[in-house]
Amino acid sequence: MKREKAFKEMTIVGIASDSRNMQPVVILKEKSGERELYIWIGPVEAMALQRAMNKEVFQRPLTHELMRNIIDKAGVNIEHIEIDDLRDHTYFATIYLKGADTKLITVDARPSDSLVLATWTGVPIFVSEKVIEGMTQPEVDEESKQKTIFTQEDIERTDDELTKILERINPDDLGNA
Repeated sequence: MKREKAFKEMTIVGIASDSRNMQPVVILKEKSGERELYIWIGPVEAMALQRAMNKEVFQRPLTHELMRNIIDKAGVNIEHIEIDDLRDHTYFATIYLKGADTKLITVDARPSDSLVLATWTGVPIFVSEKVIEGMTQPEVDEESKQKTIFTQEDIERTDDELTKILERINPDDLGNA
């Protein structure tokens, strides 16, 4: 469980694009402070986070909505998430769940998945002070900070492009799964 002095509550202020390599970057900001933390994530995770931020639901649940539904149906609540370590340029996160028996359950997770679940459920996001202090703040220009990486048009275009790719795949080339 988090220790007040060792963790800071942060909020997601947006998703930007790293102008050097066009990778999505989640921007977290201290809830009661000015420090920011930048976490590079994959494009698929960025789309999932953007959909969660916009509360966009589809006819059928996508992966993070499925996870949220399973947790809910199991009678468990997400208490909060922690981004608690940074080793070898890799962030580590923990999801804290509380069962009906009040037993606290911790689950190791990627920060991107944790952030999507936290966004869907509205739970607090805590970041270890050692992660915040140990993070070298990259230069993200102001224009990039303001730019949302995915618009609804981007998502639809990506979905159309993926559909075209899947239509060209020969099932025999995929092998046995």
